[in-house]
Amino acid sequence: MTPVIAVIGSIVVDLPLILPRPAISGETLKVHSPGLNLGGKAVNQGLQALLCGAQPALVGKVGQDALGDWARAELARFHFSASGVGTADAPTSCAVPIIEASNQYILHVPGANAQVTAADIAASHPLWKDSRWLLVQGEIPAEASARAAELMHQQHGTVICDPAPAGSMTPELLRQADVLTPNAEELRVLSGVDGGGLREQVERVWEAYPSLSMLIVTLGAQGVWFQERGKPGQQIPPPAVEAVDPTAAGDAFNGALVAALASGSNPLDACTLGCCAGALAATAAGSAKSLAPREAIRALWRATYRQ
Repeated sequence: MTPVIAVIGSIVVDLPLILPRPAISGETLKVHSPGLNLGGKAVNQGLQALLCGAQPALVGKVGQDALGDWARAELARFHFSASGVGTADAPTSCAVPIIEASNQYILHVPGANAQVTAADIAASHPLWKDSRWLLVQGEIPAEASARAAELMHQQHGTVICDPAPAGSMTPELLRQADVLTPNAEELRVLSGVDGGGLREQVERVWEAYPSLSMLIVTLGAQGVWFQERGKPGQQIPPPAVEAVDPTAAGDAFNGALVAALASGSNPLDACTLGCCAGALAATAAGSAKSLAPREAIRALWRATYRQ
């Protein structure tokens, strides 16, 4: 089947650590870990799109090492094609998500992800030359993502950019985005507005990127801000769930969003489906393995937004 969606970006092996409390300098703190997880923004987003019934093409790199072999085996276990996954002269990218009761952050080793080049993207193009949707993020060099966006526009497709981390974005890549999906901190960085309200930051982003057609700001427990160019924005409340691990919630949102758009859903429905996917991902530990199937997402969507 021809891929409808191209997902180009990072492949990461995660080792989440769940802390009972913040550590003190010099302390050895006993923590809990569920073990190794397959992750990375491209993997998480592509797998969520796959679980939602889409046919994504994944493009990225792993190292020639045990973690790379494990990542390929996990992709096969999820029935996710690795034909677009190349091999780098660097270790497989890894990350340690640190999860505290009221805080989370991620320690990330770029590794093979840092070796994805614009030439690699051009070489992979036959795999996704008939796709109409592209997902890119900020965990591979921006030049590679920008080349992918250029190729997608040449085939009259739509580019969705998850600008995470925001500091890795370049003006060239951002100018090619049709849809931006920052979180609140990424919106602040992109807007250049410190201390302003969300609406002021949103307006600055609209002004800065005139080719942008849709801006969706993920706000965690506050839901999302959804706006199409030239139309009033609205804040969409999230589904009520008990969050356990929000590591993959943003990626689940993006994967479900693009799958819904690719299947013909209107943008608002696609956004609310993304909210449900993100909420469900937060109810389970891990990255790829926390992602929910389409049936569960649809059931939560009907219960939350169609009452």
